[in-house]
Amino acid sequence: MEISCAILAGGQSRRFGSDKTVAKLYGYSFTEILSIKLSKISSDVMVISKDNSKFDFKKNVRFINDEFEAQCPLVGIITALKNALNEWVFITSADSPLLKIEFVNLLYNDLDSYDVLLPVIDGKIYTLNGFYHKKILNILLDYFKKGTYRLLDIYPELNIFYFDDVEKIKKVDEGLFSFININTKDDYEQAKKIAEKIGLGI
Repeated sequence: MEISCAILAGGQSRRFGSDKTVAKLYGYSFTEILSIKLSKISSDVMVISKDNSKFDFKKNVRFINDEFEAQCPLVGIITALKNALNEWVFITSADSPLLKIEFVNLLYNDLDSYDVLLPVIDGKIYTLNGFYHKKILNILLDYFKKGTYRLLDIYPELNIFYFDDVEKIKKVDEGLFSFININTKDDYEQAKKIAEKIGLGI
């Protein structure tokens, strides 16, 4: 695939109680699990955060510091689009280590002339689980400079395809594990149980 991939690993992890981007499942940090998975479909995998020195793995990935100090997903996406080697960038967050590569492939097959392609499950838009095109970089920068950081406030200006065929998604990710965000210790324990059943996929 001629795509880039970006793992946004700059969250503050307030509810988790410690930096979840380096929390581990079976010896691998959430971020490393994603980097291994995504490197199977892309030769350009980026880890984007405020401090990349915290990661203890180096293989198959580029570590890039956030473009701006502001703490929000918009900054991570701007940084990803600016540094990506390919036109399309799959964006995910480090707290989604159960992501299924088959799901990424499914979305990839529907890329067209859109600006963004995002999955929608039960009316919820998953902003950090989809594809963004480099051509929107300047639009995102303009909004950021005007102080608009919320992605949902920017989307009306973009040509977005909302992938809402849940049955099609379930054919490649029956348990919808790609949409599990680990935000709390309880989420963490649940993710361990799921990983024990289905493996890490690496």
